[in-house]
Parts: sequence; structure tokens; C-alpha cells
Amino acid sequence: MKRSYSFLNSNSKKRSKTIDDSTKKSSLTLNSLQFFLVESKNLFIDYLHMSPIIFKHQLYSLASNNCTLIDRELQEMFNQNQIRFFHSDLGIMLMFTNDYQLLVEQQLNENNLSSLSIEKNRLKQRLTQDLLPNNKRLSIDKNSLENGFDLNTNDIHLLIQLGLLLPKQIDQYWFSIPNLAQFVACIEKGRRTLIQILSRRTYREIPMNEFRLRDTKKQCLLGFDYHIHDLIGANLAHVIDAPTGPIVKMGPEKFII
Repeated sequence: MKRSYSFLNSNSKKRSKTIDDSTKKSSLTLNSLQFFLVESKNLFIDYLHMSPIIFKHQLYSLASNNCTLIDRELQEMFNQNQIRFFHSDLGIMLMFTNDYQLLVEQQLNENNLSSLSIEKNRLKQRLTQDLLPNNKRLSIDKNSLENGFDLNTNDIHLLIQLGLLLPKQIDQYWFSIPNLAQFVACIEKGRRTLIQILSRRTYREIPMNEFRLRDTKKQCLLGFDYHIHDLIGANLAHVIDAPTGPIVKMGPEKFII
């Protein structure tokens, strides 16, 4: 049967709000981002104490026939410093730049830097005004940090300590989101729960309406819609059309439960 995600798009249209005052034009990607922000923002704040993190593959699950357009629009938003991309083993993550900058400031404010030979205001300025706006990559090397952005070895070590940089290989670093381990654990728990439900079915499939009614709130802390789109986008499940309504079926990718 033919895959269909139209029912998911119709849900997102019902939740129309403005994401970012700096972005006035409507686009497929903005509508998709909007869907996840409306669905999960309060849950992120309540459980993880941070603004929403969204996977690129979740956006694909909302518009499977327009992945190229989503990539192009995301790149435009990234080039305009509206969003930041981050690497993870679960997929490419993104966060709005304003939210990430607030997270950076929070990390600097909550950690006592007085005992270190680093001025908080200087480091904050280097990050939010120089490094982030002028670096369009997921990672950066030590030479660029030291010579391009005037950060010293102590600065780099502190950024690693605060979870803002993650060692990639020798003298290379991923840009990172602080306290990411709790988020990753939340995602894995949600995936495990939904896959277990599917795996117990005779044909490893379940009607979407029935799936949605299952009591998964304690396991899918970021909301059913957030976690089901993660599952679909990661090819751990897919949606097929049926006369009685959409059905969720286990996908080709394997997730170790």
C-alpha cells in the first residue's frame, strides 16, 4: 500500500502560530517546525528544562515527498543564523539560535567562573556574537577556535566542561547542546516503548487512532506526536493507507530494545 503522511500534515495546520517574529514568510519547513514547537515546547520545559530540540528526520516524516525542499529551507535558515544544527548518533538535531543562545547564557551563569582565568562576558561575546554567527558547520577545529575566534586552551576546556563543545577527534570538536544525555535517554525510552507495542502485534502494525489512545505518557515524555514522528523519520516505522484509516507498521530499520 502507498505510504501517506497527509493526516499528519492536517494536524499541524490546525495548530497555526508564529514561531519567530523575525521570520514572516510561511514555508513548508516553518509549518513543520511549528507543529513540533506547539506540541512539545511545554513538555521540554517541564521535563528537560530546555527549549525544544527537533530532529531533521522528524521534519521529513511530516513531508516525505518534499525532503529536498526542507533541506533547502533549513539551510537558508541556518545561513541566516535562525537555527543551529547539531550532530548526534540519533540523527541531526536543530534548535533555534535564540533558544540556544539563552541556553549558552544559562550555562555560563549557573557555573561559577570566578575561580577560573576566564571572563564570563568575554567568553559569552565570543560565542554569541562571533563564533556561532560566523561558523556554518557542525564542527570546528582547534586552530580555528584559537586563531579565528581568539579562544585559548582554557576557554576550549571550559566549553567542553559546560557541554557546549564535544570532542570529535584530535583537535576537532562538535558543537553541542548542554545536558544532552537526559534528552537522548528520553528519546530512546520513547522509541523502545512504541516499538515494543508494535512488536507485540500479530503483523507488527496498529491503527494510528488505536496507537494514539495507548497510555504512553510516562514513557513518551515529549508527547506521542513528537515520538511517533521520531520513529517514522528514523525509518523505525512507517504509515500506510487503509480503508479504515492510517496504520503504523514497523519499518526496515532495527532498534535494539
